[in-house]
Amino acid sequence: MKNKVAYEVVFKLIEDSSAARDILRYIITSFDLPATSLVEKEGVKSFAMTVYFDDKDDATRMVETFRTLDLRNIDISLLAHHEKDWATKWKQGWKPFSLTKRFHVIPLWQKDRRCPKGKQAIFLDTTNAFGTGLHETTKFTAQIIESMTGKFDSFLDIGTGSGILSIVAHKLGAKKVYAIDIDPAAVDVARTNLKANRLPVKGVVTSDIAAGAGRRFYDLVAANLVTQDLIEFKDKIIPCVAVGGHLVVSGISLANLALFEREFNHFSLRVIKVVKGKEWAALLFQKTEGQSSDQRL
Repeated sequence: MKNKVAYEVVFKLIEDSSAARDILRYIITSFDLPATSLVEKEGVKSFAMTVYFDDKDDATRMVETFRTLDLRNIDISLLAHHEKDWATKWKQGWKPFSLTKRFHVIPLWQKDRRCPKGKQAIFLDTTNAFGTGLHETTKFTAQIIESMTGKFDSFLDIGTGSGILSIVAHKLGAKKVYAIDIDPAAVDVARTNLKANRLPVKGVVTSDIAAGAGRRFYDLVAANLVTQDLIEFKDKIIPCVAVGGHLVVSGISLANLALFEREFNHFSLRVIKVVKGKEWAALLFQKTEGQSSDQRL
């Protein structure tokens, strides 16, 4: 069987500056790529952004599009990685970090690292760059979930990736956690991570939002997806939230925030909080009416 190949497009600033970084971020996020495919690489005197692709044609198109812009301060390179190398390359330089006020993420292969006083450790591994907690969208979602401590017993994680949000929900007291992802590899990684944190994995399954999860109601639902997926699947996501429950959505680029707010508008949802970062936004909604909550998990 032929080894799978993945593709890495690297955009490196030739002359680094805060303004140049902002321009590069703005251009890349305007493509509305999955948040989980983007990684920032910051050195003492260097800055680069990497976008990961499974398909060579998609990677090549992005490179060609950038080159037509004639951005002379950006060096662009396209790299191919065989599956074995791909699974470990991005881990280089990944170090423990604080995810929220309460949680500190420690790479699973560095499990002997000490957790700062007053923090709880989350041990994490993954075969890709998604769901590490380093990305702004994942941090926002985890922080909002933490702010909801004591307000949810059941939790649905849509597009679980590494399982990090499910781990956070478990550790914050959720009695029932259901996590889904359309990628079987992501589900395998999520299960590994929940086991590493001594948490149950029964509810972590390969599925899309249209199957299974939509027949149950949850106190708290998290969907860290791209803008277009959130809009496309809103009629599948919103019914999963119990009346009186909450929905966290993230993965929305600031460039698409107005579009999202216009298209995701729903009579049953009330905006509780909007969190904005440098390039991304997350929103917290409460469901005020809709289907009966007697099927709540």
